[in-house]
Amino acid sequence: MNKVVDRQPKLFSEMLAGLFANKLTFLLLLLIFVSALVVVQVTHFARQQLIDQDVLLQQRDELDLQWRYLLVEEEFYSQHARIEEVAKTQLKMKRPTSKDEQVVVLP
Repeated sequence: MNKVVDRQPKLFSEMLAGLFANKLTFLLLLLIFVSALVVVQVTHFARQQLIDQDVLLQQRDELDLQWRYLLVEEEFYSQHARIEEVAKTQLKMKRPTSKDEQVVVLP
């Protein structure tokens, strides 16, 4: 039974022996593996950058929408009729009459 086991070649050791026998083949195989890893890393980095870009674009759109709402709100609060109405109702202000006016003469 030992003869049967000894007659079968050890495939992995034969492959390694074949690779190390020719240094150029081993070097090219190593370069292929390294370049494959670099491609995976660059692809991952590019996808991560696209995800970050999408997040930033969403934030920009939200800020733009808030800015538009603030402009509309500013327009609403700066209207003359609205200011006059708030002055009359909340602050109890009224326009002065000629009786309420006083003239101050400076020397």
